[in-house]
Amino acid sequence: MVKFVARILGPALLGLAFASTAFADGITLSGDYPNGYIWYTFTATNGSVYTEPVSPYTATSTINGVTTPSEFACLDINNPTNVGTFYTGNFGFAVNTVDDEVSWLADQLAGTTPDNPLSYTGAISMAIWQLEFPSSTDSEGGSMPIDPAAQTWITQATAAVSGGYQPDSVFFTPTNSNSQRFVEISLTSIPGTTGLLPKTPEPGTLALMGTGFLGLVGLVRRKIRR
Repeated sequence: MVKFVARILGPALLGLAFASTAFADGITLSGDYPNGYIWYTFTATNGSVYTEPVSPYTATSTINGVTTPSEFACLDINNPTNVGTFYTGNFGFAVNTVDDEVSWLADQLAGTTPDNPLSYTGAISMAIWQLEFPSSTDSEGGSMPIDPAAQTWITQATAAVSGGYQPDSVFFTPTNSNSQRFVEISLTSIPGTTGLLPKTPEPGTLALMGTGFLGLVGLVRRKIRR
C-alpha cells in the first residue's frame, strides 16, 4: 500500500511543488526613457522648482509564467528602478490605511498612459509619494519635495477611505527592499480592472486541488479493497 500511495501521490505533490516555484513573479519597466515618460514640473513648498518623471509607467508583469502589459505608479521617490531590468517580488493588495488611500489615488489614473496623461497626473503622483515615502530605504535619502497641489488629492483620498472606499489596486513589493515598490493602474477607464490577481484566494484552483486529492483518496481506497 505504501508503495502504491507513493506512486500515486508522489507525482501529484511534485507537480504542485514545481508549479509553485517554476516561475519568478516580478515586473519589468519598459518605455522609451526619458522621452517616453511624463515629466512634471512644480514649485515645492520650500520654494525650489523640481521636475520629476511621474506615473503612469509602462511595464510588464509576470505572474506564474504569464506576462501581461501593465501601467504602474511608483511608491518610493528615491528608490531606483532601471528600465528593462526584471525585478522579482510579490503581488498583493492593500495592507494598511495608507495603501487604501494610494489605491484610491491609483483609481483616479485609470486608463491614462504616458501618451495620454491627465492634467492632474503629476499632482497625484506626488500625493502617492508623500503618503508612501517614509518606507523608502534607498541610501540616497534626501528630503521629500512637497507639492502644494498634492494635498488636495491626499485630502480626497482620506475622505474616500473614511467614507467606505474598498481598495482594489494590486501592489508590487520587490524582493530587494532597496528597489522600487509599485501600485498598478488599470489599463481601462474602469478602476480595479487590472486582472493581475483575483480579489479572493483563487477558489477555483483550491476546488480543483481538493477534487484531485479526493479522487486520489478514492483510488487508494479501491486498491485496498481489492
